[in-house]
Amino acid sequence: MIAEILEFKLKLRLYLNSLGALASFGFAILQCLRGDFATGIISLLGLVYFASVIYLLITKQHYLWQGRGFVLFIPITMLNIIYVHPEFGIYWAYVGVLSFFLLLELKDATISVSIFLALTFYLVYCIYPLPVQYRIYATLFLVAIFSFLLSYLINRLLIEVNSLVTKDPLTSALNRHTFLTSIEQALKTFQRYQTPAALYIFDLDHFKKVNDAFGHPTGDKVLSSLSQLVQSRIRESDQLFRYGGEEFAVLLHHTQLQDAERFADAVRQLISDHDFGLGHSVTISGGVSNVNKTDNVAAWIERCDKALYQAKTQGRNQVIAVA
Repeated sequence: MIAEILEFKLKLRLYLNSLGALASFGFAILQCLRGDFATGIISLLGLVYFASVIYLLITKQHYLWQGRGFVLFIPITMLNIIYVHPEFGIYWAYVGVLSFFLLLELKDATISVSIFLALTFYLVYCIYPLPVQYRIYATLFLVAIFSFLLSYLINRLLIEVNSLVTKDPLTSALNRHTFLTSIEQALKTFQRYQTPAALYIFDLDHFKKVNDAFGHPTGDKVLSSLSQLVQSRIRESDQLFRYGGEEFAVLLHHTQLQDAERFADAVRQLISDHDFGLGHSVTISGGVSNVNKTDNVAAWIERCDKALYQAKTQGRNQVIAVA
């Protein structure tokens, strides 16, 4: 589901920027033919920007500057058109407001539209008679509000869908499907850029006894609390997954094996020292391994699983690291 959403956003950005490139080219030619070379040059710069965005979207699936370069060209062109040709230039302001919300992230679009409307309203105040001013102010403001609300609702919907599809509802850790996707991406990044990464898989020792003695609701609280505890310890770039019933995994990006082993043992100690309200400590056993050149997803996970099994057979409450 998330892959489909991301692909849709990529295609939408590609289509919109292609449209922007065509519009910039046509607008540049038109303005040059009219003798307005300043606006024509700005439009040509916009064409160069849109072409760069399209190239990066196609070749690297990277959205240049998150679309912010749009602010440097198109709004300036529109404001100039309003000033030079007030008889029809104001109509472009409505297109400008909509394009901000289509091409930029919500926060960037809101800030940019506020500035754009302030400059547009100033030009309207200087150029148009009072009755026309009021009509322009009201309609542009309404277009901006409706565009913001629609973008906000879509943004919230995507956040909710992302949470439902990628996260485990009990622990708020990422789910197994996301785990496999993230592992595959880490492998590709290592193979292409030699960016190190380490995988730490662990599970709770004798967790069945917790469920048997206290009931499954208490067991669920332990899992949820443990997840929050680990998430408070990892970096923003790292990822925590619920790998199985009481089994978790942490993907450590930009991390060598030695550092990963220290992290894993610190997490083990953190959990052992935490009071889960059971009257006794909760311990974990884990296996950690770094990514290797010959790895595929299954091989990397299997190496960590074997290390985890070794930690279990050697007495539990420990971490085994393997290269």
